[in-house]
Amino acid sequence: MKRSRVILIWFLVAMFFTGACQRNETFTVSNPGNEDLIDLVTVIDRSEINRFLVDTNASQFVVAKDENGEWLPSQCDDLDKDGNWDELAFLCDLEAGENKRILFESVENPPEFPVRTNIRFGRFTKPFEEVSGDLRMKTNDTQFTAPEYQMEGPAWENDLIAFRNYYDARNGIDIFGKRVSSMVLDSVGVNGRYYHTLADWGMDILKVGNSLGAGAIAIGIGDSLYRVGPCEEGNYRLITEGPVRAVLELTYKNVPAGDRLYNVTHRISIYAGERFYRSRVWIDNLQGDEELVTGIVNLHNVPADTLEEGTLKIIASLGNQGISDEMLGMAVLVPDKQFRKFREAPAEGPGIVSTHLVSLTLQKDVPSEYCFLAAWEVQDERVKDREYFKELVKEAAGKIDK
Repeated sequence: MKRSRVILIWFLVAMFFTGACQRNETFTVSNPGNEDLIDLVTVIDRSEINRFLVDTNASQFVVAKDENGEWLPSQCDDLDKDGNWDELAFLCDLEAGENKRILFESVENPPEFPVRTNIRFGRFTKPFEEVSGDLRMKTNDTQFTAPEYQMEGPAWENDLIAFRNYYDARNGIDIFGKRVSSMVLDSVGVNGRYYHTLADWGMDILKVGNSLGAGAIAIGIGDSLYRVGPCEEGNYRLITEGPVRAVLELTYKNVPAGDRLYNVTHRISIYAGERFYRSRVWIDNLQGDEELVTGIVNLHNVPADTLEEGTLKIIASLGNQGISDEMLGMAVLVPDKQFRKFREAPAEGPGIVSTHLVSLTLQKDVPSEYCFLAAWEVQDERVKDREYFKELVKEAAGKIDK
Protein backbone atom coordinates (compact mmCIF):
# COMPACT_ATOMS: atom_id res chain seq x y z
CA MET A 1 0.00 0.00 0.00
CA LYS A 2 2.84 2.35 0.93
CA ARG A 3 4.66 1.49 -2.35
CA SER A 4 1.50 2.30 -4.33
CA ARG A 5 1.22 5.66 -2.56
CA VAL A 6 4.85 6.53 -3.45
CA ILE A 7 4.27 5.59 -7.11
CA LEU A 8 1.15 7.77 -7.16
CA ILE A 9 3.04 10.75 -5.71
CA TRP A 10 5.82 10.42 -8.30
CA PHE A 11 3.21 10.12 -11.04
CA LEU A 12 1.53 13.35 -9.92
CA VAL A 13 4.89 15.15 -9.71
CA ALA A 14 5.75 13.96 -13.22
CA MET A 15 2.38 15.13 -14.50
CA PHE A 16 2.92 18.56 -12.87
CA PHE A 17 6.27 19.08 -14.56
CA THR A 18 4.96 17.77 -17.86
CA GLY A 19 2.08 20.23 -17.72
CA ALA A 20 4.43 23.05 -16.72
CA CYS A 21 6.68 22.28 -19.67
CA GLN A 22 3.71 22.21 -22.00
CA ARG A 23 2.61 25.61 -20.77
CA ASN A 24 6.16 26.96 -21.03
CA GLU A 25 6.87 26.42 -24.71
CA THR A 26 9.53 28.66 -26.21
CA PHE A 27 8.36 31.55 -28.38
CA THR A 28 10.96 32.70 -30.89
CA VAL A 29 11.03 35.54 -33.39
CA SER A 30 13.40 35.22 -36.33
CA ASN A 31 15.00 37.36 -39.00
CA PRO A 32 16.16 35.08 -41.81
CA GLY A 33 17.05 38.05 -44.02
CA ASN A 34 20.37 39.76 -44.67
CA GLU A 35 19.37 43.11 -43.17
CA ASP A 36 18.67 44.11 -39.56
CA LEU A 37 15.02 44.64 -38.67
CA ILE A 38 14.20 47.54 -36.36
CA ASP A 39 10.80 47.71 -34.66
CA LEU A 40 9.54 44.37 -35.90
CA VAL A 41 5.92 43.94 -34.76
CA THR A 42 4.68 40.50 -33.74
CA VAL A 43 0.99 39.84 -33.08
CA ILE A 44 -0.17 36.79 -31.09
CA ASP A 45 -3.73 35.62 -30.61
CA ARG A 46 -4.90 35.37 -27.00
CA SER A 47 -5.70 31.70 -27.42
CA GLU A 48 -2.00 31.04 -28.04
CA ILE A 49 -0.56 32.98 -25.12
CA ASN A 50 -1.20 30.39 -22.38
CA ARG A 51 1.20 28.03 -24.13
CA PHE A 52 4.03 30.41 -23.28
CA LEU A 53 3.09 31.41 -19.72
CA VAL A 54 4.23 29.67 -16.51
CA ASP A 55 1.97 29.35 -13.41
CA THR A 56 -0.45 31.99 -14.61
CA ASN A 57 -2.91 32.66 -17.39
CA ALA A 58 -3.81 35.29 -19.92
CA SER A 59 -6.78 36.69 -18.01
CA GLN A 60 -4.65 39.69 -17.01
CA PHE A 61 -2.60 41.89 -19.30
CA VAL A 62 0.44 40.18 -20.78
CA VAL A 63 3.76 41.89 -21.53
CA ALA A 64 6.67 40.61 -23.59
CA LYS A 65 10.29 40.47 -22.34
CA ASP A 66 13.58 39.57 -23.94
CA GLU A 67 15.89 36.93 -22.46
CA ASN A 68 17.64 39.59 -20.38
CA GLY A 69 14.38 40.46 -18.65
CA GLU A 70 13.97 43.81 -20.42
CA TRP A 71 10.39 44.83 -21.15
CA LEU A 72 9.49 45.07 -24.82
CA PRO A 73 6.87 47.64 -25.89
CA SER A 74 3.61 45.68 -25.76
CA GLN A 75 -0.14 46.18 -25.86
CA CYS A 76 -3.19 43.94 -25.42
CA ASP A 77 -6.02 44.82 -27.80
CA ASP A 78 -9.75 44.16 -27.44
CA LEU A 79 -10.69 43.94 -31.13
CA ASP A 80 -14.37 43.05 -30.73
CA LYS A 81 -14.98 45.37 -27.75
CA ASP A 82 -16.40 42.65 -25.51
CA GLY A 83 -14.27 43.75 -22.54
CA ASN A 84 -11.63 41.04 -23.00
CA TRP A 85 -8.42 41.47 -24.95
CA ASP A 86 -7.97 39.33 -28.08
CA GLU A 87 -4.43 39.94 -29.35
CA LEU A 88 -1.02 40.84 -27.94
CA ALA A 89 1.26 43.00 -30.09
CA PHE A 90 4.90 43.72 -29.21
CA LEU A 91 8.01 45.30 -30.74
CA CYS A 92 11.57 44.00 -30.92
CA ASP A 93 14.73 44.54 -32.95
CA LEU A 94 16.48 41.69 -34.74
CA GLU A 95 19.88 41.58 -36.35
CA ALA A 96 20.26 39.85 -39.71
CA GLY A 97 19.95 36.10 -39.23
CA GLU A 98 19.09 36.44 -35.53
CA ASN A 99 16.65 34.29 -33.58
CA LYS A 100 15.41 35.82 -30.34
CA ARG A 101 13.62 34.04 -27.52
CA ILE A 102 10.69 36.00 -26.12
CA LEU A 103 9.23 35.59 -22.63
CA PHE A 104 5.71 36.57 -21.58
CA GLU A 105 4.45 37.66 -18.18
CA SER A 106 0.98 38.42 -16.86
CA VAL A 107 0.70 41.73 -15.04
CA GLU A 108 -2.10 43.63 -13.34
CA ASN A 109 -0.83 46.97 -14.65
CA PRO A 110 1.44 46.96 -17.70
CA PRO A 111 4.44 49.31 -17.80
CA GLU A 112 4.00 52.61 -19.62
CA PHE A 113 5.71 52.62 -23.00
CA PRO A 114 6.19 55.63 -25.31
CA VAL A 115 3.08 56.06 -27.47
CA ARG A 116 4.12 55.76 -31.12
CA THR A 117 0.76 55.40 -32.88
CA ASN A 118 -2.39 57.50 -32.82
CA ILE A 119 -5.84 57.79 -34.39
CA ARG A 120 -7.73 61.06 -34.51
CA PHE A 121 -11.26 61.73 -35.72
CA GLY A 122 -12.33 65.01 -34.20
CA ARG A 123 -14.77 67.89 -34.58
CA PHE A 124 -13.53 70.99 -36.32
CA THR A 125 -15.07 73.33 -33.72
CA LYS A 126 -14.46 73.63 -29.99
CA PRO A 127 -14.22 71.63 -27.81
CA PHE A 128 -12.85 69.41 -30.66
CA GLU A 129 -14.31 66.22 -29.17
CA GLU A 130 -13.71 62.83 -30.75
CA VAL A 131 -16.29 61.77 -33.34
CA SER A 132 -18.34 58.72 -32.50
CA GLY A 133 -21.45 57.44 -34.25
CA ASP A 134 -21.54 59.84 -37.20
CA LEU A 135 -22.63 58.28 -40.48
CA ARG A 136 -20.42 58.89 -43.51
CA MET A 137 -21.51 61.97 -45.46
CA LYS A 138 -22.96 61.34 -48.92
CA THR A 139 -21.44 64.49 -50.43
CA ASN A 140 -18.42 64.69 -52.74
CA ASP A 141 -17.64 68.27 -51.77
CA THR A 142 -14.99 69.28 -49.24
CA GLN A 143 -16.95 72.44 -48.34
CA PHE A 144 -19.28 70.22 -46.30
CA THR A 145 -16.74 67.95 -44.60
CA ALA A 146 -14.13 70.63 -43.80
CA PRO A 147 -16.35 72.72 -41.44
CA GLU A 148 -17.55 69.57 -39.66
CA TYR A 149 -14.45 67.42 -39.17
CA GLN A 150 -10.97 68.38 -38.11
CA MET A 151 -9.17 66.78 -41.08
CA GLU A 152 -12.31 66.03 -43.10
CA GLY A 153 -12.32 62.55 -41.57
CA PRO A 154 -10.39 60.02 -39.48
CA ALA A 155 -6.59 60.10 -39.60
CA TRP A 156 -3.92 57.71 -38.38
CA GLU A 157 -0.22 58.17 -37.67
CA ASN A 158 2.94 56.69 -36.24
CA ASP A 159 6.36 58.19 -35.62
CA LEU A 160 7.19 58.32 -39.36
CA ILE A 161 4.09 59.04 -41.43
CA ALA A 162 0.36 59.86 -41.28
CA PHE A 163 -2.70 59.28 -43.45
CA ARG A 164 -6.31 60.48 -43.52
CA ASN A 165 -9.62 59.37 -45.00
CA TYR A 166 -12.24 61.71 -46.47
CA TYR A 167 -15.38 60.83 -44.53
CA ASP A 168 -17.75 61.29 -47.44
CA ALA A 169 -18.60 59.60 -50.74
CA ARG A 170 -15.11 60.32 -52.14
CA ASN A 171 -13.62 57.97 -49.54
CA GLY A 172 -10.13 59.01 -50.69
CA ILE A 173 -6.98 58.40 -48.66
CA ASP A 174 -4.43 61.20 -48.36
CA ILE A 175 -0.91 61.44 -46.90
CA PHE A 176 0.46 63.76 -44.22
CA GLY A 177 4.24 64.01 -44.29
CA LYS A 178 5.81 64.30 -40.83
CA ARG A 179 8.98 66.10 -39.76
CA VAL A 180 8.71 65.03 -36.11
CA SER A 181 8.33 61.66 -34.41
CA SER A 182 5.78 62.85 -31.83
CA MET A 183 2.04 62.29 -32.24
CA VAL A 184 0.62 65.48 -33.80
CA LEU A 185 -2.79 64.72 -35.27
CA ASP A 186 -4.83 65.65 -32.22
CA SER A 187 -4.25 69.35 -32.94
CA VAL A 188 -3.60 69.44 -36.71
CA GLY A 189 -6.20 71.47 -38.60
CA VAL A 190 -7.53 73.41 -35.60
CA ASN A 191 -6.45 76.58 -33.83
CA GLY A 192 -4.63 77.84 -36.90
CA ARG A 193 -2.66 74.67 -37.57
CA TYR A 194 -3.39 74.74 -41.28
CA TYR A 195 -2.15 71.55 -42.88
CA HIS A 196 -1.80 72.70 -46.50
CA THR A 197 1.35 74.70 -45.80
CA LEU A 198 4.63 73.37 -44.38
CA ALA A 199 4.73 73.59 -40.57
CA ASP A 200 7.17 72.41 -37.94
CA TRP A 201 5.32 69.07 -37.73
CA GLY A 202 4.85 68.59 -41.50
CA MET A 203 1.92 69.02 -43.92
CA ASP A 204 -0.58 67.43 -46.31
CA ILE A 205 1.66 66.24 -49.15
CA LEU A 206 -0.67 64.59 -51.69
CA LYS A 207 -3.22 65.75 -54.21
CA VAL A 208 -5.80 62.99 -54.68
CA GLY A 209 -8.41 64.35 -57.11
CA ASN A 210 -10.56 61.55 -58.57
CA SER A 211 -7.84 58.93 -58.20
CA LEU A 212 -7.63 56.25 -55.50
CA GLY A 213 -5.00 58.40 -53.79
CA ALA A 214 -2.95 56.54 -51.19
CA GLY A 215 -4.55 53.10 -51.30
CA ALA A 216 -8.30 53.77 -51.33
CA ILE A 217 -10.43 50.86 -52.54
CA ALA A 218 -12.76 49.93 -55.38
CA ILE A 219 -14.60 46.86 -56.61
CA GLY A 220 -13.67 45.62 -60.06
CA ILE A 221 -16.13 43.63 -62.20
CA GLY A 222 -14.88 42.91 -65.71
CA ASP A 223 -13.55 46.17 -67.14
CA SER A 224 -15.62 48.32 -64.77
CA LEU A 225 -14.43 49.93 -61.54
CA TYR A 226 -16.76 51.01 -58.72
CA ARG A 227 -15.43 53.22 -55.96
CA VAL A 228 -16.15 52.04 -52.42
CA GLY A 229 -17.51 55.24 -50.91
CA PRO A 230 -21.02 55.92 -52.16
CA CYS A 231 -23.22 53.67 -50.02
CA GLU A 232 -26.46 53.51 -48.10
CA GLU A 233 -24.67 53.86 -44.78
CA GLY A 234 -21.00 54.22 -43.80
CA ASN A 235 -19.51 54.00 -40.31
CA TYR A 236 -16.22 54.44 -38.48
CA ARG A 237 -14.99 52.52 -35.44
CA LEU A 238 -11.87 53.12 -33.36
CA ILE A 239 -10.52 49.72 -32.30
CA THR A 240 -7.26 50.49 -30.52
CA GLU A 241 -4.25 52.83 -30.33
CA GLY A 242 -1.11 52.59 -28.26
CA PRO A 243 2.67 52.15 -28.13
CA VAL A 244 2.80 49.40 -30.77
CA ARG A 245 -0.12 49.84 -33.17
CA ALA A 246 -3.36 51.66 -33.90
CA VAL A 247 -6.36 50.06 -35.61
CA LEU A 248 -9.56 51.54 -37.03
CA GLU A 249 -12.39 50.11 -39.08
CA LEU A 250 -14.50 51.63 -41.86
CA THR A 251 -17.71 49.87 -42.88
CA TYR A 252 -20.00 50.44 -45.86
CA LYS A 253 -23.54 49.10 -46.23
CA ASN A 254 -24.97 48.50 -49.71
CA VAL A 255 -22.17 49.80 -51.91
CA PRO A 256 -23.54 49.99 -55.48
CA ALA A 257 -21.57 48.29 -58.27
CA GLY A 258 -23.62 48.18 -61.45
CA ASP A 259 -26.87 46.46 -60.52
CA ARG A 260 -25.33 44.81 -57.43
CA LEU A 261 -24.97 45.84 -53.78
CA TYR A 262 -22.10 44.88 -51.47
CA ASN A 263 -21.29 45.26 -47.77
CA VAL A 264 -17.64 46.19 -47.23
CA THR A 265 -15.40 46.24 -44.15
CA HIS A 266 -12.01 47.96 -44.37
CA ARG A 267 -9.76 47.47 -41.32
CA ILE A 268 -6.71 49.75 -41.27
CA SER A 269 -3.69 49.27 -38.98
CA ILE A 270 -0.54 51.31 -38.55
CA TYR A 271 2.42 49.98 -36.56
CA ALA A 272 5.22 51.89 -34.85
CA GLY A 273 8.35 52.42 -36.91
CA GLU A 274 6.81 51.55 -40.29
CA ARG A 275 6.41 53.84 -43.31
CA PHE A 276 3.21 52.09 -44.33
CA TYR A 277 -0.27 51.18 -43.16
CA ARG A 278 -1.84 47.74 -43.46
CA SER A 279 -5.27 46.99 -44.91
CA ARG A 280 -7.60 44.01 -44.55
CA VAL A 281 -10.79 44.14 -46.62
CA TRP A 282 -13.85 41.86 -46.43
CA ILE A 283 -16.70 42.06 -48.95
CA ASP A 284 -20.05 40.29 -48.55
CA ASN A 285 -22.48 39.15 -51.26
CA LEU A 286 -19.74 38.06 -53.67
CA GLN A 287 -20.80 36.41 -56.92
CA GLY A 288 -17.33 35.19 -57.90
CA ASP A 289 -16.30 37.57 -60.67
CA GLU A 290 -15.23 40.51 -58.47
CA GLU A 291 -11.77 41.86 -57.64
CA LEU A 292 -10.60 44.24 -54.94
CA VAL A 293 -8.77 47.16 -56.57
CA THR A 294 -6.45 49.68 -54.95
CA GLY A 295 -3.57 51.81 -56.17
CA ILE A 296 -1.30 54.85 -56.25
CA VAL A 297 -2.34 58.29 -57.47
CA ASN A 298 -0.65 59.34 -60.73
CA LEU A 299 -1.48 62.97 -61.43
CA HIS A 300 2.10 63.81 -62.48
CA ASN A 301 2.74 61.11 -65.10
CA VAL A 302 5.31 59.40 -62.91
CA PRO A 303 5.84 55.86 -64.21
CA ALA A 304 5.42 52.93 -61.86
CA ASP A 305 7.87 50.09 -61.34
CA THR A 306 6.77 46.57 -60.52
CA LEU A 307 8.92 44.13 -58.58
CA GLU A 308 8.82 41.05 -56.41
CA GLU A 309 10.29 40.68 -52.94
CA GLY A 310 9.85 37.43 -51.05
CA THR A 311 6.19 36.45 -51.34
CA LEU A 312 5.05 39.96 -52.25
CA LYS A 313 4.15 41.68 -55.50
CA ILE A 314 4.91 45.40 -55.42
CA ILE A 315 4.05 48.46 -57.50
CA ALA A 316 5.97 51.65 -56.68
CA SER A 317 6.50 55.16 -57.99
CA LEU A 318 9.07 57.82 -57.10
CA GLY A 319 9.10 61.35 -58.46
CA ASN A 320 8.23 65.00 -57.97
CA GLN A 321 4.67 64.16 -57.02
CA GLY A 322 4.36 65.84 -53.63
CA ILE A 323 1.94 68.74 -53.22
CA SER A 324 4.83 71.25 -53.58
CA ASP A 325 6.58 69.26 -56.32
CA GLU A 326 8.88 67.60 -53.80
CA MET A 327 10.06 64.02 -54.18
CA LEU A 328 7.57 61.50 -52.86
CA GLY A 329 7.78 57.74 -53.11
CA MET A 330 4.72 55.50 -52.81
CA ALA A 331 4.21 51.76 -53.05
CA VAL A 332 1.53 49.09 -52.71
CA LEU A 333 2.66 45.69 -51.44
CA VAL A 334 0.38 42.68 -52.02
CA PRO A 335 0.76 38.98 -51.10
CA ASP A 336 1.44 37.10 -54.33
CA LYS A 337 -1.23 34.50 -53.43
CA GLN A 338 -3.87 37.27 -53.64
CA PHE A 339 -2.37 39.24 -56.54
CA ARG A 340 -4.31 39.39 -59.83
CA LYS A 341 -2.80 42.09 -62.04
CA PHE A 342 -1.36 45.58 -62.45
CA ARG A 343 -3.00 48.07 -64.79
CA GLU A 344 -3.59 51.79 -65.35
CA ALA A 345 -6.72 53.88 -64.87
CA PRO A 346 -7.50 56.37 -67.66
CA ALA A 347 -6.03 59.85 -67.29
CA GLU A 348 -9.44 61.48 -67.51
CA GLY A 349 -13.13 60.75 -67.74
CA PRO A 350 -15.86 59.74 -65.29
CA GLY A 351 -15.10 57.51 -62.34
CA ILE A 352 -11.65 56.58 -61.07
CA VAL A 353 -8.80 58.18 -63.03
CA SER A 354 -5.02 58.81 -62.85
CA THR A 355 -4.13 55.76 -60.76
CA HIS A 356 -1.58 52.97 -60.98
CA LEU A 357 -3.92 50.07 -60.17
CA VAL A 358 -3.41 46.68 -58.58
CA SER A 359 -6.13 44.02 -58.36
CA LEU A 360 -6.49 41.39 -55.63
CA THR A 361 -8.60 38.28 -55.33
CA LEU A 362 -11.75 38.32 -53.20
CA GLN A 363 -12.98 35.32 -51.21
CA LYS A 364 -15.92 34.87 -48.88
CA ASP A 365 -14.94 35.43 -45.23
CA VAL A 366 -11.24 35.77 -46.17
CA PRO A 367 -9.71 39.28 -45.99
CA SER A 368 -7.86 40.66 -48.98
CA GLU A 369 -4.67 42.27 -47.67
CA TYR A 370 -2.28 44.95 -48.88
CA CYS A 371 0.04 47.61 -47.48
CA PHE A 372 0.54 51.19 -48.66
CA LEU A 373 3.92 52.86 -48.16
CA ALA A 374 4.96 56.51 -48.44
CA ALA A 375 8.39 58.16 -48.08
CA TRP A 376 8.90 61.94 -48.26
CA GLU A 377 12.10 63.80 -49.06
CA VAL A 378 11.43 66.59 -46.54
CA GLN A 379 11.56 64.02 -43.75
CA ASP A 380 14.48 62.11 -45.25
CA GLU A 381 16.48 63.68 -48.11
CA ARG A 382 17.85 60.29 -49.10
CA VAL A 383 14.41 59.43 -50.49
CA LYS A 384 15.43 61.36 -53.63
CA ASP A 385 17.83 58.53 -54.45
CA ARG A 386 16.00 55.78 -56.34
CA GLU A 387 18.15 52.99 -54.92
CA TYR A 388 17.58 54.22 -51.37
CA PHE A 389 13.82 54.29 -51.94
CA LYS A 390 13.95 50.74 -53.27
CA GLU A 391 15.78 49.68 -50.11
CA LEU A 392 13.00 51.25 -48.01
CA VAL A 393 10.46 49.22 -49.96
CA LYS A 394 12.51 46.04 -49.52
CA GLU A 395 12.84 46.76 -45.77
CA ALA A 396 9.06 47.09 -45.56
CA ALA A 397 8.65 43.83 -47.42
CA GLY A 398 10.95 42.16 -44.89
CA LYS A 399 8.59 43.18 -42.10
CA ILE A 400 5.41 42.20 -43.93
CA ASP A 401 6.62 38.88 -45.33
CA LYS A 402 6.77 37.04 -41.99
